Amino acid sequence: MTKRTFIWDFDGTLVESYQVIHEVLVLLYDMYGLEFDQDWVMDFIIRESVGSLLRQLALEENLDFQELLQFFNREQEARDDLINLMPYAKETLDWTKEKGIRNLIYTHKGSTTEQVLERLGVASYFEEVVTSANGFKRKPDPEAVNYLIEKYNLDKQDTYYIGDRRIDVEVAQAAGIFSINLGQADTETNRKIEDLSEVMSIFA
Repeated sequence: MTKRTFIWDFDGTLVESYQVIHEVLVLLYDMYGLEFDQDWVMDFIIRESVGSLLRQLALEENLDFQELLQFFNREQEARDDLINLMPYAKETLDWTKEKGIRNLIYTHKGSTTEQVLERLGVASYFEEVVTSANGFKRKPDPEAVNYLIEKYNLDKQDTYYIGDRRIDVEVAQAAGIFSINLGQADTETNRKIEDLSEVMSIFA
């Protein structure tokens, strides 16, 4: 019998962290003397990613992308204590444990991810946490997801990437697995949900 597997995104999916991200981006824009259009910026990172935003900033403002990324990661990690679980995250994780579903994480967040999971009391639910510190190519490149598929010999037909942005759907598609997404519309390979409680009903 194959084992169903969930690979989780972190920010905006498993944890509520967009307020922290907003705060750090305000700081970053101020640091570099840039005008912060709140609605446009937040809409952009939800549709795309923080990485895409910083790449665009670097190009348009002649700034160093790695410098911007390091600034963002450092300031975000300094606010890790402000991060909380998403609604129904704990209930869904409890359900996966009852059902014998394997949980993994792949996130662009850095090495402090596991510390946040420990503080929130959910670290034990995850067999492995892959972060930007592992050095894989960023989403939507499937390198990190492929690593997890190969390492755990996952059945692609029973593996789901749970996320909240288009880039999360794209990385799942690139890896040949299904996705469950809090923001993106239903497709042949993606199931849109309104909150994490719906994950349980999908497999009821």
